[in-house]
Amino acid sequence: MKRHVLSMREFSKEEIDSVLDLAQSVEPLARGKKSSILAGKILALLFFEPSTRTRMSFETAMKRLGGSVINLGPAEGSSISKGESLADTVRVIGGYADALVIRHPKEGSARLASQFSPVPVLNAGDGAGHHPTQTLLDLYTIRKESRLENLHIALVGDLKYGRTVHSLAYALSLYGSGHNPGLPARPEGCQIRLNPTSPARAQLCARHLTWAR
Repeated sequence: MKRHVLSMREFSKEEIDSVLDLAQSVEPLARGKKSSILAGKILALLFFEPSTRTRMSFETAMKRLGGSVINLGPAEGSSISKGESLADTVRVIGGYADALVIRHPKEGSARLASQFSPVPVLNAGDGAGHHPTQTLLDLYTIRKESRLENLHIALVGDLKYGRTVHSLAYALSLYGSGHNPGLPARPEGCQIRLNPTSPARAQLCARHLTWAR
């Protein structure tokens, strides 16, 4: 079954837990243990923004699982420089690979790509929108070092344009109550402090989470 990974809003808490459990079971592979789970599979990387850690982490993970990787490379060295649309690029490369990883400066680009791709699309960051794959890694790290439930978390940095913050804040809101003793219980979700200029603020306030100037 083809499923895209475009936004954390498309994951339930139970689905996130399932992904994290699977990640835990294959962590030894990240330490160098050999595997052929994805032997014969090809992952295509379409990075329209500079990237080091995200791009190489996808490539390393795929190779450690026995698969192979093809890379679009710089846009100026591809047919995109001649005016080829994102939709056409995705259609063509989707015919070469079993999944696509895309990073793009424009918000919504990953969702657009998913509408034309014949294979699953993984969003590795789209403008100021979403970064679900980074969030899954962050959640895994938090759970490994502590827990995900009932935490009070402060997010510091570029809250207005930080796509990692938008994805992580939403995902964390699915875990624990995070309310102060003596106050009426809020709906399920951690207590998260956000800059009021963040576009995630309205969504989180709708969940009765806290924000701060």
